[in-house]
Amino acid sequence: MAIRRHHLIEEAKAELDLAYEEVKRAEQAVMALEFEYNERLGREGGDGAALIAEKEAKQEAFHLEALYDLQNESAQRFAMVSAAFAIVSSVPDEDMSLDLIKRILFRRDFLRRNKIAVDRNIRAFHRGLREYMRKESNAEADQAVRQAWGEIERMTTAQAKEAQAA
Repeated sequence: MAIRRHHLIEEAKAELDLAYEEVKRAEQAVMALEFEYNERLGREGGDGAALIAEKEAKQEAFHLEALYDLQNESAQRFAMVSAAFAIVSSVPDEDMSLDLIKRILFRRDFLRRNKIAVDRNIRAFHRGLREYMRKESNAEADQAVRQAWGEIERMTTAQAKEAQAA
């Protein structure tokens, strides 16, 4: 029995791994600066306000907060993709599977306003992924899953923007 791999979930995991590595690299660089400037403060004495300001400016250049945001977004994307894949592969009842995916990805108010588009895209994703997993794991099937998931992600992004604006 061959195990089928799906590039969408692999890419989400790779994106998360890359974000984690970038955060780790930046954190290590910030800590190295902290050590370096603490050493300099010890050697040079004085009030050290200029050195502290210089250190903080260099640390800000690593954009650690933006990297944390990127890592968080990557983790959320991987979690959404993983949950959807797990549901499609483990819940045999199609209606239940579709309902679970909707409940995980969308708020009730957003679902009410966008029911037709949400249902259409989740159904396309679900059917495409089932086809990919059980019958034909080719490039066309992968593309169908990617297109449907792309639409789902656009809707979840719109939902997040609505929540921020509220």
